Amino acid sequence: MENRRSALISLLLLFALTLAMFGDLLFVGGTRVFGHQATDLFLQYYPWRDFGFRELAKGNLALWNPYIFSGAPYFGGMQAGLLYPLNWLFLFLPSPAAINWTIALNLFATGAGMFFWMRVRGLHVVASFFAGALIMFSGPHFLHVFAGHLPHLAAMTWSPLVFCAIDAVFKTRKLGWCLLGMFAVTLQVMAGFPQYVFYTAIIAGLYSGLRLIGRGNWRLAGMLLSIYLGGAALAAVQLLPAIEATHETVRGIRLPFDFASMLAFPPENLVTLLAPSFFGDIASYWGRCYLWETSLFLSVTGLALAVYATIYVERRIKWIPLAVTLTALVLALGVHTPLFAILYAHLPGFDRFRGIAKFTFPASLFVVLLAATGLDRLFKQGKVEAKFVVAIFIVAAGLGIAGIWMGIAHSWPGLMNRMHATGETYLVPHLYTDTEFVAKAQHRAGTAIFVAAGTCAAVGAFLAFRKRDARTLYGLVVLGIVEVFCFAHAARPTFDTRTIVSSEEKSFLDKHPGDYRIVNPRNPNSAMSLRVPDIWGYDPTVVRRYAEFITWTQDGDPNNATLYVKFTHFDPLYAMLRLRYVFGQRANELETAEAPIPAMPHLQLISNYRLVKDRDAIFDALRSKSFDPTREVILESDPMPKPSPNEKLGNARIVESSTDSLTIEADVEQSSILLITDVYTPAWRAISLPGSAQSNYQVLPANYILRAVPLATGHHRLRVEYAPGSFAIGKWISIVTAFCFLVTMGWCGKRGCS
Repeated sequence: MENRRSALISLLLLFALTLAMFGDLLFVGGTRVFGHQATDLFLQYYPWRDFGFRELAKGNLALWNPYIFSGAPYFGGMQAGLLYPLNWLFLFLPSPAAINWTIALNLFATGAGMFFWMRVRGLHVVASFFAGALIMFSGPHFLHVFAGHLPHLAAMTWSPLVFCAIDAVFKTRKLGWCLLGMFAVTLQVMAGFPQYVFYTAIIAGLYSGLRLIGRGNWRLAGMLLSIYLGGAALAAVQLLPAIEATHETVRGIRLPFDFASMLAFPPENLVTLLAPSFFGDIASYWGRCYLWETSLFLSVTGLALAVYATIYVERRIKWIPLAVTLTALVLALGVHTPLFAILYAHLPGFDRFRGIAKFTFPASLFVVLLAATGLDRLFKQGKVEAKFVVAIFIVAAGLGIAGIWMGIAHSWPGLMNRMHATGETYLVPHLYTDTEFVAKAQHRAGTAIFVAAGTCAAVGAFLAFRKRDARTLYGLVVLGIVEVFCFAHAARPTFDTRTIVSSEEKSFLDKHPGDYRIVNPRNPNSAMSLRVPDIWGYDPTVVRRYAEFITWTQDGDPNNATLYVKFTHFDPLYAMLRLRYVFGQRANELETAEAPIPAMPHLQLISNYRLVKDRDAIFDALRSKSFDPTREVILESDPMPKPSPNEKLGNARIVESSTDSLTIEADVEQSSILLITDVYTPAWRAISLPGSAQSNYQVLPANYILRAVPLATGHHRLRVEYAPGSFAIGKWISIVTAFCFLVTMGWCGKRGCS
């Protein structure tokens, strides 16, 4: 009962800290959300959630997104997070409130998971609470709130619980803990950010493997393996469509090395362990990469306790966390070590993601574990080693001297210029030569080092008085929590979601209804909220064929196509994408231009085709003067039935539409090809409906990126739908696995195997 009561109090305190951080918006309603306006919540995730859960509220689980990239996989892209339980708040709350609550609840769940992991390891309840609070507000975790990374935060939430389950399996050998691990892996997959699933799995495998050394227990190894196998089976309904979508999109191809190696952890950012604002605060960060990817701050107190554990805790307890921490940090360094090139060339997965600095999060979990272990040792013994206390004061003095030198160093402008010269910085370039900004940056760095020196001295003072009064350890805990809380609160901006969709743009589009597309390079994902489709977007779910085509039209190399394209000119071929309006921004004024070539209709009957199978040859044919997309279509295989050249083709119309399907009626006087000016993937199929002249239909790629359906003479009624087979298979795997999971959980409850 005492353990339960202390656990409940700890969880309530973690929740109180969460409310203290976010309470100003959680209960007031309105349209403001946590995050910065220039980051991914504004550009991507708000419209993403708005679209997906608006459809889900109508009973439609959207598998396809018709609003960006002229159509793209949606559910299979994973970042929608439609099956993630905490996201179901979007069904009941306005989107801004749902965003704020999911951020807060994910943050709390991360701390709670860390707390339970420490308790499973047998640590003191206060040390466990301390670990939970540190990870909640740490740099590798909390700064993603600033960036608006909703799926990142949700995926990180379940990493501590995965490691908790692993340690509990080693400790108890009970099946119930495997079930907990499966549950955590399932939710991490459903959260929608596969990179953290992949990185957590790598570190979990390393951690389990190190713990298995010398044990030779195959049953134990099987139990550990079942955590990920069972989790994958439970999440199959999400995982299998994601794998299929990966093969269709730019995620399915190897990223160019230069792109995959971006956003590696810069070695100089190790200074953020002590001075988180050394390179500026998060809004004016002038260091390399992005601060939310490269900050290691866990509090000076936490770092001191982790170092203490590294020196004084028994080797059998500390060596594995140390090995995992160092491995994760080396991986996070990416191209700054030779290892990344080897992993990129030979290990699947490392050539599919950029931002390897994300390994700092699993590294931070184990640094916090060491900090909690050090604090636990201090609680359980009556004194602190005098040498360590002296060393703390020496470090504090050294930091103070460094702070003074930094305030007067003449080499500071050169340091900032060298940083900018790397090409890895994202601050406005002119600020690196702005005398006032450089002086402020130097002053801020010196201040950050001074604050670290003062905090270090305070840690030393608390430890020095440990022998006289054990209660000073509680002061040490408070100091560490105040450090990370203040750090996090300073990186917690808000913005008004009403600014995501331009009122001028919406007003213009309302006055110009029709079935067409726009292009808004500044904020293409806003199309999901505007309900007017865009030819481009901001997400890696862009279909590979389409990314290659758009890259080629903008004079890029289609072999290196990604989701990043800079639009420099209008291409006449965009008419077959139904592009009608182009939106731009100049001096905060919205500019609108109509495409110089009239947009094609959604459906077009065409009687002429040519057969071309090679991509580059298709592109050459599209550019040829003889090609007219309104009269001819380029196919990659023979259509059945073959069209008959004729001027009187008939007509086709859409009678019903949804995110995933079009119901079409057509009266065809001579066999022809129905061109649908939406993006093609192999998962699209056509179903014959009652009263149709044809019993079977093909859906073929047309003009490399669009859909074509060959039609025979007569009346047609058909439904063209996005129906990835992986979704149906995954659904049944998940249903069967969930049934087995619940039965096993019930059996464990009766047998006491949890």
